[in-house]
Amino acid sequence: MKSTRDTIHDELRKRLTSGYYPPDASLVPLALSEEFAVSRTPVREALALLERDGLLVPTRRGFALRPRSDDEMLELFQIQAVLDATAAESAALRRGPVELARLDVLLEHAESLDDPAEIRRSLNDWHDTVRRAARNGTVVAFLHTLDAQVKTSAPWRTPAAPDTFTAAFAEHRTVTEAIRAQDAEAARVAMLAHHGHDRDRRIRQRVRADRTRPPERGTDS
Repeated sequence: MKSTRDTIHDELRKRLTSGYYPPDASLVPLALSEEFAVSRTPVREALALLERDGLLVPTRRGFALRPRSDDEMLELFQIQAVLDATAAESAALRRGPVELARLDVLLEHAESLDDPAEIRRSLNDWHDTVRRAARNGTVVAFLHTLDAQVKTSAPWRTPAAPDTFTAAFAEHRTVTEAIRAQDAEAARVAMLAHHGHDRDRRIRQRVRADRTRPPERGTDS
């Protein structure tokens, strides 16, 4: 059973990684304790964990989303891609029949869906399966943190039409077939290519969001 702190941590992490909060949001312990109907202690503890994970920074009143420069964001993408490619490489050598079946089922399920958000969730489950098949807990733990940092820096905005996933389906299929063939190098290269395309899509979304965001008001001196 989850503690109150962990329940709040998971909910706030979900919000942060889905773009729920605007970039200038302020997370105030008192307001959150009232929202969750709990004391401020578990809220503060949850916020401290999110700060440790690199998602928040402390402010005078509470916490704010951690800002990242373009260079920092690109560094996160690069590290995430390398680690996920390492996981795919290991999965090609260590995967079992159950993991292969799960990769196939998740991809087939994603391709059968019409709801873009559901498609995204199925593809995320596919990635989790590749990582588990790698049988490397250290890599998985690092990726768990990196995923959150990437999603907070450049939240994915799910497209309205399912046909926009056509290229992504092909990329996932290429990685799956390399893992099935136990071709570790092909799996690594295919995963790197997939991450490169995902990075470019996220960057375009972030740039569009920056262009449509209202300009900040100046302050009187």
